[in-house]
Amino acid sequence: MSSDEFLEILPGTEVMKDHDGIHFIHDRNSTQGLILLPTPSEHAHDPLNWSRLWKLGAIANQGIFVIISVVTNLSIAPLTPIYMSEWNKSVSQVALLTGACIIALGYANFIIVPASDIFGRRITTLSCGIICIAANIWSATATSYQSFLGARILGGLGAAANESIMTMVVADIFFLHERGSYIGLYFWCYFMGLFVGPIISGNIAAHVSWRWFFWACTIAQFLNVIVMAALFPESRRPHEMQILQIAPAQSSEGLTEEEKGLSSQVEATNETILADKYLGRGKPNRSQFSPFQPIDHQAAKAIFRHIVTPVQIFFFPIVLWAAMSMGAAANALLAVNLTQSQGLSAPPYNWSPGSVGFANFALVGGGVIGLAIAGPWSDLVIMRATKKNNGIREPEMRLAALYPFIAAALVGLVIIGVGYDRHWPWQVIVVLGFGLVGVQVVSIPTIAITYAIDCYKPIAGQIMAISTVCKNTFGFGMTYYYNDWVVTSGFTPPLMMIMALTVGFSLVGTILFPYFGKSLRRWTRASKVHSF
Repeated sequence: MSSDEFLEILPGTEVMKDHDGIHFIHDRNSTQGLILLPTPSEHAHDPLNWSRLWKLGAIANQGIFVIISVVTNLSIAPLTPIYMSEWNKSVSQVALLTGACIIALGYANFIIVPASDIFGRRITTLSCGIICIAANIWSATATSYQSFLGARILGGLGAAANESIMTMVVADIFFLHERGSYIGLYFWCYFMGLFVGPIISGNIAAHVSWRWFFWACTIAQFLNVIVMAALFPESRRPHEMQILQIAPAQSSEGLTEEEKGLSSQVEATNETILADKYLGRGKPNRSQFSPFQPIDHQAAKAIFRHIVTPVQIFFFPIVLWAAMSMGAAANALLAVNLTQSQGLSAPPYNWSPGSVGFANFALVGGGVIGLAIAGPWSDLVIMRATKKNNGIREPEMRLAALYPFIAAALVGLVIIGVGYDRHWPWQVIVVLGFGLVGVQVVSIPTIAITYAIDCYKPIAGQIMAISTVCKNTFGFGMTYYYNDWVVTSGFTPPLMMIMALTVGFSLVGTILFPYFGKSLRRWTRASKVHSF
């Protein structure tokens, strides 16, 4: 491999093989293992060096927080008739209870993401969990519509951490080749909360009372906070652990003494091979369980930049595309949720509200398939393409993995919209249509957001923040017009619209970015976002 091939190592491009006498740290400290990026440090408590058990424990705590906070705040749709009757409000006024929460969920991340960079992931998540507990108690005891609306907004502010921090933790503790799978796990947790939440809320309200739904969520959130306090260490990597990558070169003679000493060196087969004695054996130290971590003064000095960065990167074509692809795919699920009662409770199906809720199990099944396939599949696609490219990894190589899931979105949404209007058998609509929507709603956001994070690794949280704002703002608007559109035009036009957005946005990236993605990254290579 000539040095000419390394003239443009842009942000997002990674060298995934040893080169001309320079060796990187490999998985299992074996030359046959994958190169590990980011490079772990020589600290046993470096989150990249944590054992598999500690990493899985940390990500499981985050995943449970995501599920519980989503179930609590985004699952009151089945309770709409109850709230209309109890407070004498219209459908649109009750819809505002969800809409206001959705808006708070999105825009609160302009504060939560900088806070997690400055003060740490641990204290930020625990604080948000405590806010959620307070909001749940308020919701359970609210005696008026206005009071309940205030509780919903507070709950959205606390639950907003579920939109960003887990992806930041994934970037903190997992290597580049693992990220697709674990970002897929994040989206699975998020949408699983959306899938099963209405089933839980509807059944608790039917058999006990709607207030006990919030008491149950209070208990679950309290237990989650206790477990996180005990078992979720700080995952933010201090600057001294974020060692520089060794630049590709023809030999190691040009390396500084500092670069040569970045990792332990062992002699093997007359070559200098980097090894990390703590790789996969490390664990958090006591200070990482402290509620108050050292303040990142560098991030604090740039607090304004941290706050406005999500707005800035909205105009980066790659981030804009990822945000729109995620938003369209996620709101395809919202479209299904908004229309399922209208479709399945009407003739010829005549399902009861409880039966309509159980239709969400088809979405759950699709989500499980999406979790099992999307992340590993996209990682496999990009690793094979990297080998063909002589060890040079480009983020755009991941995009080819989207095609099966774009097809799933197209087929699933067409089946649901046309099936409702033409009274197809419910088995086709629910099992096949809902199932395919469940597959795509996990898979398309997983691959799109992973691609954006691969391109702009230092701002994973900000990418999720602006993507969430786009998703939630559009979803907030849908709650006001979507059901009325179904009444006036039938199911096909509204569902074809969201299908066109989902398929259209996704196809734009998969077709254009393999050719122009690197040029777009070149245009933003000098941006300060790479220095976060």
